[in-house]
Amino acid sequence: MIQKNSPNYRWYILGLAMLAAALIPGASRLCMPVLFQEIAGKLHLNLVSIGTVWGMDPLAGIFIGLPAGLLADRFGIKRTLTVICILAGIFGALRGFSANFLSLAATMFLFGLLSASTPNTVAKVTALWFSGQRLALANALINVAWSLGAMSATMFSATAISPWLGSWRGVMFFWAVPCTALGLVWLFTGQEPAKNEAPEVHAVTVPFSEALSHVAKIKEEWIIGLLTLAHFGATMGFMGYLPLYLRNSGWTTTAADSSITVLSGVGTLGAIPMVLLSDKIGSRKAVLALSILALTAILAFLPFVNSTGVWLLIIIGGFLRSGGPSMINVMIFETKGVGGTYGGTAMGLSGAIGMVGAFLSPPLGNSFADFSAGLPLLFWAGLSILALVPLFFIQSKTNSTLQLN
Repeated sequence: MIQKNSPNYRWYILGLAMLAAALIPGASRLCMPVLFQEIAGKLHLNLVSIGTVWGMDPLAGIFIGLPAGLLADRFGIKRTLTVICILAGIFGALRGFSANFLSLAATMFLFGLLSASTPNTVAKVTALWFSGQRLALANALINVAWSLGAMSATMFSATAISPWLGSWRGVMFFWAVPCTALGLVWLFTGQEPAKNEAPEVHAVTVPFSEALSHVAKIKEEWIIGLLTLAHFGATMGFMGYLPLYLRNSGWTTTAADSSITVLSGVGTLGAIPMVLLSDKIGSRKAVLALSILALTAILAFLPFVNSTGVWLLIIIGGFLRSGGPSMINVMIFETKGVGGTYGGTAMGLSGAIGMVGAFLSPPLGNSFADFSAGLPLLFWAGLSILALVPLFFIQSKTNSTLQLN
């Protein structure tokens, strides 16, 4: 194992954070959309029920987002991620024992407590161990890892792992094992940065009340929260509905599932270039606005194009939207008064607000499918474009500011 005093240790810690992002909100969460058709048949669920089940994950995020951030700021990333990874394995496996709508919704909620906690906590890792342009790069790498985990799940869960293990239930158990193992790795090898690592990155733990009262007074964090409400809502609805929409449009199961895989894949390719672009032009807002517009375009045009058009939207739009998650994280940390010390709480606050949209959006959007299969996509396109409104009220960063933060 790389020792803590090694100059490469921060990259080792970032690697562990990337694995957490890949396995929990990536593979263990994104294995669900490609399995929904099989699950619906086995448990006799309709489209609105599927949307509600998918919405249980972000519903849990509404309740856990802020507490998870407070816990990370109070107890540190090692202890917090150890618990998150182990419990994600346990609760993720519990989904495989579901016998009906209620039990699946309940276990999805329990798993959602951990999948919603993970992005906030792994993002805090980047704020503690990195600064300046490396902070943006580290967040891009986290997003790349998430995309790789999502790609693995969407590519293999329905077409390979489920047939191999006998049903969708086996897929839940399959992805649970590495989550639990990663928790043990965090327990025995993870560390917090020491004061002599660098003045700007040493770990400081703060009491719950201090962290909450401090972050709650920062107006910009509430504005970012409103942005994430619209953006997360549109993204969550889209990701859950796309395979079902394409299958019902005559696509084969393999081709429909591949759409999510390709969307995640081009996100992997685009994450780092889009972050480097934000450093070059000195504006996080511009790249985030481009991401929002790209997602809106995918959703707005998808119902009106043929198969070739669908692939073009997914590939081009997916590449351009890939900078969004990293930009939101970095903008939170770069807000005056946040940094690594209050980063977990700030991420938790914006994440909890964003999860309101992610919870309400899937079942509400899916309900419009009774009128037209493309109407949910148009609903999410309208929700996505609303994210531009709060973006106008967020203060821009200059190149000099990006270097100093």
